[in-house]
Parts: sequence; structure tokens; C-alpha cells
Amino acid sequence: MKAGDKVLIAESCSHHSQDDDIARVKIPKWLNDKVGGGLMIETSAGRDYPENLEEYKLIVHCGACTLNRREMLLRQAVPAEKGIPMTNFGVLISYLHGVFPRALKPFGIE
Repeated sequence: MKAGDKVLIAESCSHHSQDDDIARVKIPKWLNDKVGGGLMIETSAGRDYPENLEEYKLIVHCGACTLNRREMLLRQAVPAEKGIPMTNFGVLISYLHGVFPRALKPFGIE
């Protein structure tokens, strides 16, 4: 990823954001810190993705606690059909904070 790339942070529920909201404050800051700034980060909340999904280089999805399995599989299939990489909040945070390699070590993956 590089400056100018668009990232979508997608939440499946709609809620009132807090001052230090993870989707609107923390993840955008951590992503920009990782790439040196300049990412264009947008958020979406609720049932549907934005119509311009093809513009995004990455989708970061919440844990989907308000969705059932079928709904989440559909939310994964849409970006996959368009070739857009997708991850979730937990995996991304683990990666950005250097924990991901250690979490994979018990599985023989380094």
C-alpha cells in the first residue's frame, strides 16, 4: 500500500462512534503510520458496501458480531469477486502491532 490508495473500513452494524473509535480513529492512524501516511480511508456502516467498491485497494471488516454466517460469507464474496483483498480488524491490528508472526508460530508458519 502507498499514499493515495483507498482503504474501506466496513462495519456491519451502525452505532454511535466514540471519541477514540477503532474504525474511524485508531485503525486509520495505525495504517497511515505503517505506510508513511497519505492513505485515503473511508468508513461504511450498515448492510451494504459503497457502490464504488472497485476503487479500494483493501477492505478491513469488523468482527461481524451482528451478522450470521451466511451474511458474512456474502460480504466476503463480493470483494473477492472484484479481486479486492479483505481482512478483519483483529488480524490487521495483530499484523500492524507485530503480533501476527508470533500468533502463527504454533502452526509452523513464519
